[in-house]
Amino acid sequence: MTSAQSNQGFRPYYSVKDNYMYWHDYALIKLNYLFESLNKLGLVKKLDAQLRLWVNTGTVMVTVTNPDANNCGYDLLPSDNTFSNTCPLMINYHAPGSGAGIVPATTTKIVAGIYIARPPTTSFGGINLATKCFSTPSWKLSFILFSSNCRSSEIN
Repeated sequence: MTSAQSNQGFRPYYSVKDNYMYWHDYALIKLNYLFESLNKLGLVKKLDAQLRLWVNTGTVMVTVTNPDANNCGYDLLPSDNTFSNTCPLMINYHAPGSGAGIVPATTTKIVAGIYIARPPTTSFGGINLATKCFSTPSWKLSFILFSSNCRSSEIN
């Protein structure tokens, strides 16, 4: 399955372009998980509703000291984090003394973010992710009107 097919089918995939690693992921959230009242709604001819979701998105940058060495370190300044309250993104840390080779020797900064559809115009470490990242402009909101739990039984 190609990246384009995965993107069209709303399936997660990973890609590399111009020394940038991209993880594309999708979330399928049933509306009745958010609002129990929708689960009790039943069949309706017309539904007029608004849905507002708050999603913690943002960008984070860590400065890498001594890359490709046994004493590699990461530094994160509060000014290098645009997430509200907590950062839901984890950048794996290469612990000192655990062996060289995980972080390439030319790495000075690691920039990562969580976005919906496309990243905003930003400049972290001289990197504007809006010009470097793929955009995913397609959105899909589905509401299942009904579901059927068919069960078959065996007659002896």
